[in-house]
Amino acid sequence: MPAPGRTHAGVGAKNAALYQSLAIATAIIALTASFAILGSPVYRYRSGPVVRADGPTFHGALSALNESVDAAVGGPWNLFAVWGIATTLPFAPATIPWPEYNLTVNACQAQFSGLTLWNGSIPLFNGTFNSGTAPFWQFGFYSNTSSSILIATDVLDVTHVYPPMPMASACAVASGLGYEPWGWSTALRPFPADSSKMALTAWTTGGSVWTGKNQPAYETFVLGFSNWGSGYPEGLVVHFARCGLVGATGVQPGLFVLVNSDGTLYLDDETTEGCGDVSSLGPPPVLFGYTAVFSNTTLLGASNSSLAEVPFQLGPAGNPSADFNVDGLVSWMTSLNLTDSAGQRLANGAPWCPGWVTSIDECPANATGWYAVLESESGAWLDSYPSTPGGTSWEVPNVALVSNQQIVVVAPSAWNLTGDKLVLNGTAVACPVNGTATI
Repeated sequence: MPAPGRTHAGVGAKNAALYQSLAIATAIIALTASFAILGSPVYRYRSGPVVRADGPTFHGALSALNESVDAAVGGPWNLFAVWGIATTLPFAPATIPWPEYNLTVNACQAQFSGLTLWNGSIPLFNGTFNSGTAPFWQFGFYSNTSSSILIATDVLDVTHVYPPMPMASACAVASGLGYEPWGWSTALRPFPADSSKMALTAWTTGGSVWTGKNQPAYETFVLGFSNWGSGYPEGLVVHFARCGLVGATGVQPGLFVLVNSDGTLYLDDETTEGCGDVSSLGPPPVLFGYTAVFSNTTLLGASNSSLAEVPFQLGPAGNPSADFNVDGLVSWMTSLNLTDSAGQRLANGAPWCPGWVTSIDECPANATGWYAVLESESGAWLDSYPSTPGGTSWEVPNVALVSNQQIVVVAPSAWNLTGDKLVLNGTAVACPVNGTATI
């Protein structure tokens, strides 16, 4: 069953023996080549495929968190959700659809202050996909005693346990995390094998062949709760995919490998997935594009800057108000342009706040031109534009754009922004974007 909001079509389970044979044949060919070139064997092939770790495994990350989770108020805490992400390129996890997409992203960004599925940029992975390791792990726990959800993370071997949130909180309700989490926990009983075994199964079953044909790609582990990142109702899933990567739009391939609790193969399913504005896989695929509807521009007072705050709603092109809950738009797919009332393009300059700041007050004007800051619904810094003076790209390329965010234009204090026009354009052919705001 496809995850809510995602276009997904499977082509059926593959023959595991076939992929194992291909993997063995590949090893034999490589070994023969090693003899011919070096005159001696490469011994790694005698003991199996090369395995390079980068970060902890599922069991390792969970073990590092257990003591802190047990000590959190409101328990006892029961595990019902596990997400591990190993990505070789900047990846936007918030673009993977949730049941109530923009409500989930906005509410959960406000709920958590550190790196989660909804906030920040996932660290890049330098290991091998057959290792079962990842630099980012996120866990979800529930407590019937306090009717609460607890989120914990292991990022680059640093653990963090967030304060519990009620099952009735905005983040828990919109994401579905608060809806009968005990039902999702059944997929984790009996307690599953470590991700090292799951990954090796997925790799030898079809992952090595799939990734050989589809680069770049990322690998995720989605265990238990599956409203994010899984095409199946629940279970133990190793997912190889491209949707959400910087540079990936339109129709993209994917591979789901479901495993049993002992880490052995249950089934694998090679798929075709729609990234962002794909409303039908076709063929040919149908793209709807995006329209940003700007409203309620506010000129803000500042001693050293002219500021204009421009909130927006995001919907499908042609009839945007029909659905302001669209997903899949990422900062790298867009650019900004500011013109004066006569239509003359105004020069932009490098932002003075290219990274996270506590407030827009920490973003003074640049005397060489305007720049913009993307804020969350709650006013938190998400991104800035441009990344270089006179440039056309964002500082952080993998930030999700969703309804109810806002763009703040920062200009020199001598500028009068009234009557200027802010234009949002698309930069990806397969993902048209448009929207104009008059300040």
